[in-house]
Amino acid sequence: MSVSHPLLKQLKGHVYELRKDAQTEVRDHHPTMLPLCHTLEEIFEAGLKTKLNTPFGLMRKDYWFWVQFLYEQRDKYRMSFALVEAIESVQNSKKVHTNLGRGRLFIRTALVRKILPNILKLLLIDEIFLFSSYDPNSSILGNEIMCEILSSLLHELNKIDFKLELKNASFLDETWNLGVYKKFEFVPCKEMGITFAYVRGRVIVVKVDEGSVAAEENQIEPGDVLDELYGQSLYRCNRGLISSLANKYRGLPIYLSVVKGFYVGSIYSPLKPIFEKLHLRKAFEKKEEKETDYLFTPDSGSGSLKFNLILLGRFQVHSDEKAECIDKAIGKALDLKSDTQEVIMYVTEREIKIFDKDETEVMVHKHFSEISACGRKKVCPDIFAFIFGNTTCTIAEEFQCLVLRATSPVAIATILELIAHGFVKTHWEV
Repeated sequence: MSVSHPLLKQLKGHVYELRKDAQTEVRDHHPTMLPLCHTLEEIFEAGLKTKLNTPFGLMRKDYWFWVQFLYEQRDKYRMSFALVEAIESVQNSKKVHTNLGRGRLFIRTALVRKILPNILKLLLIDEIFLFSSYDPNSSILGNEIMCEILSSLLHELNKIDFKLELKNASFLDETWNLGVYKKFEFVPCKEMGITFAYVRGRVIVVKVDEGSVAAEENQIEPGDVLDELYGQSLYRCNRGLISSLANKYRGLPIYLSVVKGFYVGSIYSPLKPIFEKLHLRKAFEKKEEKETDYLFTPDSGSGSLKFNLILLGRFQVHSDEKAECIDKAIGKALDLKSDTQEVIMYVTEREIKIFDKDETEVMVHKHFSEISACGRKKVCPDIFAFIFGNTTCTIAEEFQCLVLRATSPVAIATILELIAHGFVKTHWEV
């Protein structure tokens, strides 16, 4: 009789989807990442005995409990250094404050460091502890055959190159759905021009002064969550920490990381209650009224953005010039003043498609891994360019550059951000 479980079938499907893209790195906003993490968590929770008798009464436990237990017995189990280091990094994180959040951060860390099969193997060594933690009749981990299937799938996951931003963890106590994480380096300055509020342990930007360092290129915007300053977590921080760090590093470049509150036409969902309290939703609605340069459209289940653009030029470029070609190509397109063409661009989480204005002919269809560079010139804020190869850019032999004009700098900033977000190896020239 065959042994199976719906969660194992789900996991197998996620592994298949990820292995299809094995030539690229898998990052946070890959469409399969969220369901994969949900499925792994459900597998670890299935059949878990959540009530534990202690001298202090009943205590609820979750899968982080047994990860922590194995760590405490690390010498007995001869736990590998990589596994010890991963668990300690979660224990020391100031961005997760619940066992649920710690478990989620551990799963993400284990995917990046390829140690999920290791922790499963250690759990299976101690059968007494295993069956005190899991019901053999309702769990996957308590069933020998299903554990073998799970172990095989976890080894398949190890063949995938996960490049997750592990610092993006301060919402894991609440949700698996993580926001867009941005790291910035600002020039030394006395004032950045940011006004912020402390709400529910988070530092929320409520105002950015026009012409300030933070306002340049709309890098910091109202609604953004200040997550780190000089590498120190600001989640649930002491209210004097920001001024203390500013004084300590005065005169030096400012290193700031944020979780974006608004991104490509939507509000990061866990922040909606906070925005209501701070009246930031109205500011976002006003911003949306101005930014009608692109439309959100359903596409392949994950959604896409549609842009109306003007094609100014298409040129062959050398494979070794990369980002340096951006400036030259834009200048060349402006100098030649060739015939222009109206085109429509669709950008999804994985690829770019460019059609003629009637959407009858596909002019360009490129996965982000085939794009080697993108950018614009400050002197021409409504024009941008991107370079793509005839295959994945690391092995491509032929490269072309497209130069396009958009209806506004806002649309261009959105396109460039989506490209860089989809394929972080893209080179920038801005």
